[in-house]
Amino acid sequence: MSKLEKVIETRNLNSGYGKLQILFDINIELRKGELVTIIGPNGSGKSTLIKTIIGLVKPWEGDVIINDTYNVAGLKPFEIVDNGIPVNYVPQVANVFPTLTVLENLKLGALPRSDSTKEDIQNDLTKIYELFPRLEERLSQRAALLSGGERQMLALGRALMSRPEILILDEPTAALAPVLADEIFAKIIELRDMGISILLVEQRATRALKISDRGYVLVSGHLAFQGKASELIGNKKVGELYLGKRKSV
Repeated sequence: MSKLEKVIETRNLNSGYGKLQILFDINIELRKGELVTIIGPNGSGKSTLIKTIIGLVKPWEGDVIINDTYNVAGLKPFEIVDNGIPVNYVPQVANVFPTLTVLENLKLGALPRSDSTKEDIQNDLTKIYELFPRLEERLSQRAALLSGGERQMLALGRALMSRPEILILDEPTAALAPVLADEIFAKIIELRDMGISILLVEQRATRALKISDRGYVLVSGHLAFQGKASELIGNKKVGELYLGKRKSV
């Protein structure tokens, strides 16, 4: 097991909606500098898990520990941000403000940084343009007019404007053509290489695991498999059930 600091840890996490329990005693870890992917069939609880971590869903039981220090279980997203915890979340849908321009969306991402100067924000915008050149070409364009891939880049760029140390991404390649999905995966690798710890939920399971350090497989709200990403890809049962690999005949 890596000796790296745990930046996210869930302990016996149970969660759901109303009287419907979705997650059952979930224990996962994300360590500093890691890219960890959560996969599983539709309805397995992947999105509920990350929404519970970030405070959009209130846990029934269990803990969510950030940076080995802060137990944020039960806190709302704005309370997590107000406590200065360097985590940001990019949802699968509704992740940009469609009536605002690209530049306005990006500047909104810097709002949690109350002590930042205009020069700080401009410097960070320059870094975003270097990472996502197409955004600089469309600064005055309304987000609603962007392509699907460009919207995902904008959502990532806005999240980065808060200077997060931890990113939680929910299906960033959903509904994208393969070539655009590959571009988003390449950007995710760049972010990990910049030192950002990333927890990723993704339906393109094999592709996501290939760029990940470790992975978890959720099935019906339970952890079914976990381990190094390479081990999960090589696991015959995981491959047959969740990675689209056929049994040999």
